[in-house]
Amino acid sequence: MSEPARTLEVACFLRYCLLVTTDHLLLMVRRRVAELWRAAGTGLEAATTDWARLYQELVREVTRLAVTPEVDAQRLQVELRRIIAEQRQRRPRSRAERTRDRLIEGVRLVRSLLKALVRLPWAGVEAHPVLAAVAVLRPLYEADIRSLPPIGALSLGRVWHAELAGPDRQRAFAACEVATLLSLRRALRNGTVWIEHSLTFRSRERLFLPAEHWQSHRRAHYRRLGLPTSPQAFLEPLLERAAAGVRAVADAASDGRVTVDTALHLTPLAAEPEDPQVAKLRTTLDRRIGEAQLPELMLAVDAEVRYSWLMLGREPRSMNELVMVYAGILAHGTALSAAETARMIPQLDATAIRQAMRFAADERRLAEASSAVLACMHRHPIAAAWGRSDLASSDMMSLETSRRVWQARIDPRRQTPSVGIYTHVRDRWGISYVQPIVLNERQAGAAIEGVVRDEALETSQLAVDTHGYTDVAMALSRLLGFDLCPRLKALSDRHLFLPRGSEVPESVRVIVRTRIDPRRIAAQWDRIVHLAASVHSGHASAIEALARYGAASRGDPLYEALVQLGQLLRTVFLADYFVNEPFRRELLRVLNRGEAVNALKRAIYTGRVATFQAKRHDELAAVGDALGLLANMVMAWNTAQMQASFDRLNARRSTAVPPELIGRIAPTRTEGINLRGVFRFPVEAYAERLLPTSGQNAAARGI
Repeated sequence: MSEPARTLEVACFLRYCLLVTTDHLLLMVRRRVAELWRAAGTGLEAATTDWARLYQELVREVTRLAVTPEVDAQRLQVELRRIIAEQRQRRPRSRAERTRDRLIEGVRLVRSLLKALVRLPWAGVEAHPVLAAVAVLRPLYEADIRSLPPIGALSLGRVWHAELAGPDRQRAFAACEVATLLSLRRALRNGTVWIEHSLTFRSRERLFLPAEHWQSHRRAHYRRLGLPTSPQAFLEPLLERAAAGVRAVADAASDGRVTVDTALHLTPLAAEPEDPQVAKLRTTLDRRIGEAQLPELMLAVDAEVRYSWLMLGREPRSMNELVMVYAGILAHGTALSAAETARMIPQLDATAIRQAMRFAADERRLAEASSAVLACMHRHPIAAAWGRSDLASSDMMSLETSRRVWQARIDPRRQTPSVGIYTHVRDRWGISYVQPIVLNERQAGAAIEGVVRDEALETSQLAVDTHGYTDVAMALSRLLGFDLCPRLKALSDRHLFLPRGSEVPESVRVIVRTRIDPRRIAAQWDRIVHLAASVHSGHASAIEALARYGAASRGDPLYEALVQLGQLLRTVFLADYFVNEPFRRELLRVLNRGEAVNALKRAIYTGRVATFQAKRHDELAAVGDALGLLANMVMAWNTAQMQASFDRLNARRSTAVPPELIGRIAPTRTEGINLRGVFRFPVEAYAERLLPTSGQNAAARGI
């Protein structure tokens, strides 16, 4: 490579490495801070207090003052202040307070981490308290001083005021260290502190389209999103729908369809009875479809879709090259190493499979191939009987990996180190989008990102579970053109929201909160649409936007406006969910389909994610996309076989199958499909379709 191209490529590569390494460093810092807090709180139980006894003592003291005639107003104030101070002293220390004490006393681990962090080139909003604290600690570390000098108050939170101003300056120094580290973690989450050479931990302002671009193209973005420039034009119909929804819930409570006492109690849906005709139809299909080997299935789907051509970007040049494509997909999508895959596919050796794995690790090729298989599957007429084309669900599946993987978290169900694969499943079956995520973090950003970036399919409603929902996500999804439909836990604790001063029916007053301020939403309307346009255009991801405007951003005007808008939208959704039984069944159905697809993926992927695959985002994305591609192949093959069987059955009136029965037969069948063993790819049977011009047809027929 000649100059200056070589220098430019090296510079770009080094810059990219710096950005990615900085992201990994800060992600690990956040995890380490969380581990320090969790370790400090281990073994601490919330202190129990006899609040009834304390209340009775307080009442006796106040009663004594009330019945004493010689107590004047000035003395009464003094006595009341004394009683309040005594009662506060009796209040037991909370678990969080005792955890902070443990961190201060065991500050060595905090100090070793913070001494390295203060050297980094931090940037932040003007006069950010974390930057002020870092500026105080850095020279003290360099001078090896372990006592906090008498400086101006550091605004690290009111819970630290007493410790920072206490007479023990060494303890104040330790408290300053702990407070700085905890505040830094929060500031990284909400984007008020950042490092310039980072991709993920950017400032909030860098999430938005540049101000000059927004001012000149503002109206075009409003039109593209289908949003009015006037906030009242958007809010007035929404407020009317929210009020109508509350009235509908009140009517349902009066009719006995829902129960409202101290909370709302939703009557569980009755299970749909098993139709014997459905079981009979499944048996008939199993008999007609018969058994199949995974290589034959892959070849049959490839003959229809030519996903191998998409993977290569051209027609395969030989049978070996074609089999290498399949081997690369299998190695990534079945948790098999190159050596294990070579034992399954005797046509190739381990070296060739390693090469195939490196080539197949391109997530863009895998995603394109998976989309082509999904489109082929949906072209069959029976897909229309399965459900709506604009409805989907999303959920996460955990894959076990090594403890040494820095992105691994403990799966709460299996108690094993795992990574997450977040999948979008269509109501008409099939996987439309796959992305890797970190376990035990909110999944709302990933849910929205999968809809926005999937340009091939239109989604008007996305069903998620509680982890895929936040109030801000509810607002952002609606602004992006679709509805987030969460199946929420603890429905009895969920409230409906109306504007301040709204009239609330007496039967539902206990579950309605009148705290919405439409003026607060209207004041931030342009900035709200600016954020939505930034996500829609790809300037920022939904994951980044919701990370910056999550719970760590409380107090920010834009965050508070988004929360109130999300609460209004949630009120409209929950009111419909409470009173509309067909709508609730529809959402539960599509969520159950997501669980069925996860079960299919677990049948395909039975091992652990290799350490080298789980360390990098692109490698883990290749695992998720390859697994999604294999699952789509199985469903597409089942769909084709079912369609052929139904066509033969429907050719005679006596054996015709009603569409409602077809809609209850899932294409996730794995009975009769051999997913393991020694595989041989009979390419010769499909050579005319897969290798039309390579000159291999004659040789293939002679094998």
